[in-house]
Amino acid sequence: MARRGPALVPGRPTRDPEGITPAPGELEQVRAFVNTRDIEEGTDELTTPAAFGAWLDARGLSSGGQISPEDLGLAVELREALRSVLRGHAGHQDAAAPGVTRLRRIAASLPVQLQVGPDGSPEPVAGEAAGSGPAALARLLLIASRAATLGTWERLKVCGADDCQWAFYDRSPTRSGCWCSMRICGSRAKSRAYRQRAAAHAPEESQFPEG
Repeated sequence: MARRGPALVPGRPTRDPEGITPAPGELEQVRAFVNTRDIEEGTDELTTPAAFGAWLDARGLSSGGQISPEDLGLAVELREALRSVLRGHAGHQDAAAPGVTRLRRIAASLPVQLQVGPDGSPEPVAGEAAGSGPAALARLLLIASRAATLGTWERLKVCGADDCQWAFYDRSPTRSGCWCSMRICGSRAKSRAYRQRAAAHAPEESQFPEG
């Protein structure tokens, strides 16, 4: 039985497993971006440049420009790099390292500039000269940067189940959550571990023929 329904409106994430709440503030944009691919259901919202543009429009991240196939390819690469990094937040450090390398390369290619506010304070913002797609991706990474400053970035994780990897915000006091849903993925993991332990401790069959 599917535990998430399909997205009915482009750009809006599919329904979360029971008990998952949005990430705080603008960090929800990053969580929704990672969840445009649902590994368990085998669906992907970013399949064409037009679909990517519709998602950006629905999330309020678009500046109205055209989305190219190259923009789509960069978006998918960024999404999967973020997924790897968020797996690291859930304890899978071996998965995080390649994601960090890709994220550095992508970040270096995105347009970011300093904007000075009325009070003279400089603030990094996405530059529009490179086009709507790269500017939107830069906005997503700037959100992640601000979340890191606020101390909320490491609470954004993806589920530890290989066949799930749904992005969720860990609200546990100890920041130790590793399943998107303890009732579903956590229960499955516990059942598998129990079966493995039971199999390991099962008595060996007698090597002697009966009777």
